[in-house]
Amino acid sequence: MTMPRQGHTTERGYGKEHEKQRRAWVPIVARGEAQCHAIKCLMPSRAIGVRDEWHLGHTPDRSKWTGPEHPRCNTSEGATRGNAMRTTGLKHTRSW
Repeated sequence: MTMPRQGHTTERGYGKEHEKQRRAWVPIVARGEAQCHAIKCLMPSRAIGVRDEWHLGHTPDRSKWTGPEHPRCNTSEGATRGNAMRTTGLKHTRSW
């Protein structure tokens, strides 16, 4: 089961500036010159093919766009960061 996303696209940082930045990368991806900008690329190659789906990555604080990323790399990094934030201070109710 997936969790619903909080807020609309602009609140999540995907408004007009996101669209502008993504459009700027489209010709580079279309020429087959794009590389995955994820900190940790999970694919066999950082290359993003001309027919591949891709996400526009951003810094953890969402202050800057980093460039194209494989969807798996983008969502994995975000999930890892989100899970770490949620488990901080986790208390067990049972003594081991």
